[in-house]
Order: sequence, then structure tokens, then C-alpha cells
Amino acid sequence: MTQQAGPRTPLWDPTRNPPAMSRAPLARPAPPPPPDLFPDFDEEPPPARRRRRALTVLAYLLLAAAVAFLGRYLRPDGADRIVIPVIVARPSASAAPASATAAPATTVRPAVGTSGAFAYVTGYGQVLGTAGPIRRFHVAVEKPSAFLVPASFAAVADRTLGDRRSWIAARRFRLQRVPPGARAEFTIYLASARTSERMCREGGLETAAYTSCRLPGKVIINDDRWEGSVRGYGAPLSTYRAYAINHEVGHQLGHGHERCPGKGRRAPVMMQQTLGLKGCIANAWPYP
Repeated sequence: MTQQAGPRTPLWDPTRNPPAMSRAPLARPAPPPPPDLFPDFDEEPPPARRRRRALTVLAYLLLAAAVAFLGRYLRPDGADRIVIPVIVARPSASAAPASATAAPATTVRPAVGTSGAFAYVTGYGQVLGTAGPIRRFHVAVEKPSAFLVPASFAAVADRTLGDRRSWIAARRFRLQRVPPGARAEFTIYLASARTSERMCREGGLETAAYTSCRLPGKVIINDDRWEGSVRGYGAPLSTYRAYAINHEVGHQLGHGHERCPGKGRRAPVMMQQTLGLKGCIANAWPYP
């Protein structure tokens, strides 16, 4: 008896019967590119760059102006600087007295302009003194000037003339600053050196653009002296300013010049201290 053979296992044909485990490779997305940590910098357009530079320079200039302003008006009186004069050549000395031209000019930073026109301080000041009739005055500052200069000059004039050592100590009159619309006996001017020279010359006085002067109804303070005092004065600028006002107002009140009474003694306020103390000690007051 012949044994029947079992079913034959077919041979594997890779073209007809691929293996069951065969898989196509998975499609994976490409990874994103790494971030650019240093992107290209777009250069600022030239007009914008110039505008930015101009604004920077303007900011520095404003800062410098603010520092200069604070240095001028907010320093204490004790720290006022007296500018050391330097001798300069003058075009002509024939028209001025020898005593005036002998005094050297000073290099100072002016507080007022040179326009020849004046701005008058508004408002009323306090009545200064306790007895006698009121003698009224105006205060004017040459244009253009810094914002606080007129008010500051008027305040120094009020404080000086209202001091118990000033002219009101005689108790013969009182003083008061009044606005330009009110009648006044005289005006206290703060004028540039050249304008003060011209104003004084019109009244017959030669100052060589160095000293202050007084004409009828006009007390003219030279701004160079107001800002810089004089060489060898030996006292703070605040003392010289009080002297300048008291001296020129003293002329308006009828007082003449006086001389140094002796070496080491106090100079009379009506002595021409701007031209030298002649051995005396600086003094700003008629009744010290």
C-alpha cells in the first residue's frame, strides 16, 4: 500500500508573496531650522540717525544751561565769586578821568543784554522804614535778560534799602518800590557796561564803561561791576552789591563823595570804593 504524501509547503517567492512583517519606512517631517540668534541688523536710515544725534546734543546743551543757571542764582552769598580783573587796552583814554581809566576792566559773565531797552519790574514792594514821607522808585533791567534776573535784582535792591543800616536808619523818610504805572522819584537801572557808559555820558559823566553813576532821577548800576565786583575789594560780592546801591542812591538823596578817614578804618559808603579803598576797609552801609 502506497503512503500518500501530505501537502507540500510552497517555496517563498519574494516577488509574489512578500513577508508579512515587511513595512514601508515611516515618513518623518524634517526638523525645523535652528533659530537665528543674530539676525541681520537693519542700519538706521541717515535722516533718523542725524535727528537722534541732534536731539542728544540739544539735551546736553539744556543740561549745561541748567547747571550754569543754578550755579549763578542758587549759591549762597558767602560763596559769591569776585572775578579777578585783567588789564585790557582801551581805544582812547582822553575822554575819561585818570582815576577811572586806571582801574582795570574785568572779565565777567553779563546778566543783562545790550539792547539799550529796559524791562521794568512790576508789582509793589514793601514800605521800607518806619518814619517820614515815602520816596518811591522803579527798578528796570536791560533787555534781554535771564528769566529771574529782574526779580532777583529788585529783591536785592529792596533788601539793601530796607536794611536797618541803610539810609532809612535816619528816620527822615521811607522808601518803596512801585510798578512802572505808578509815579516815582527815581529809577534804579541794571545796565550793561556799554549802555551804562552811554547813559552816564549823556548826563555829562564819564565812566569808561567801568563804574556806575547817578543822574537826576536815574541810579545806573554797571552790570560788569554787579556781576564781578572789583579787584582787591576784600569782601563778598553781596557786600559790593549793597555798597553799589547805597552809594548811588545816596547821591540821589543828596549826599556827595567822601574820603577814606584813615588806614584800617571803615570806608564811608559815599567813598568811591570801586576805584580803590586807599587803605580803608570795605563797607556797604551809611549807618553800619
